[in-house]
Amino acid sequence: MTVDARIAVLPAGQEQLELREVTLDALGPHEVIVRQRAFGVCHSQLDRIFDPHRTGTMLLGHESIGTVVEVGADVGYVRPGDEVLTTWIPRTPLAGRPPVPSRIVFPDGDEARTHNTFTWGTHAVVDEQWVVKAPQGTPLDLGSVIGCALMTGAGAVMNTAEVQPGQSVAVWGAGGVGLCAVAGASILGASRVIAVDIDAEKLQLAKQFGATDVVDARAGDPVEAIRALTPHSDGTRGVDFAFDCTGLGKNIPTSLAAVRPGIRGSGIRGGADVLVGIPRVPFELDAMDLLTGEKRLVGCVGGSCDPLRDFPVFVDWTRDGRFDPSALVTDRYSLDQLNTAVDDLHHGRVRGRAVVEVDL
Repeated sequence: MTVDARIAVLPAGQEQLELREVTLDALGPHEVIVRQRAFGVCHSQLDRIFDPHRTGTMLLGHESIGTVVEVGADVGYVRPGDEVLTTWIPRTPLAGRPPVPSRIVFPDGDEARTHNTFTWGTHAVVDEQWVVKAPQGTPLDLGSVIGCALMTGAGAVMNTAEVQPGQSVAVWGAGGVGLCAVAGASILGASRVIAVDIDAEKLQLAKQFGATDVVDARAGDPVEAIRALTPHSDGTRGVDFAFDCTGLGKNIPTSLAAVRPGIRGSGIRGGADVLVGIPRVPFELDAMDLLTGEKRLVGCVGGSCDPLRDFPVFVDWTRDGRFDPSALVTDRYSLDQLNTAVDDLHHGRVRGRAVVEVDL
């Protein structure tokens, strides 16, 4: 079977995507072709687009909902007609076979590659490890963001930190991932969910996702504002967990400072600052704050998610009304508007998550 597709590629030395036509035919034994219905535009892809050291033609994107149209000879998990969710976390990482990164060879001989999966196009050819069967009735908006934004933000709260009812949370950065962290904290019963940003519209949106309080970091000292909101019976102040979704190394000492300290000799340890956004440059910390406060700085990749375990949970949140993906998807584009979507995200014009809906 052959499939005619339009694939978005980033040529070497360019910052503008091109839509190229290609016929997909020969599949590897573990590859599947997914016809895309909708995919998210993630901030991490900007790092690749504007990377001055990038070489070669690239494939981009790593979260989508679509339908399987063809499978390789050794694929047993899905079959044509199955609706699937594409993500960048392997479905069964301990299965003994590492997933193969995607590659496409175009008619002119140019080869486009990625380090894992890709989703930007009418179709994608991906290793079956990058797809998860969509629970029946998965809404389009949810499917387009579950494979990165939701699993990373909500997963950090649910899995990495294991936030418990009654605990307090501050989320730094109220973009798509941060809003999902806010929602996750609210759904899990955090008593105080504080959203921190410098954009008033994003802070207002955070309230829709369960933020009990918002802090405009431009309006004063955000750490003092958080401490004022979080007094504890033991006399300490600060949140039990901070989730730094900014990806800014310079912000990490600030988000750590907003975490409650421990009390020496009491057995009460300090809280934790969870790194959700990806800091691209080295940063300095106040080592004494970390040490004497008995605080923790915790790394988090993809919300520590197990897609097979966690994706059905997120679908349940949507079914019972606890999470509204349509409110998260604030900006919608066609495939031909993909460069506009990237530009809007790059210049801060996207309040929540940008999604491309693919019309075949």
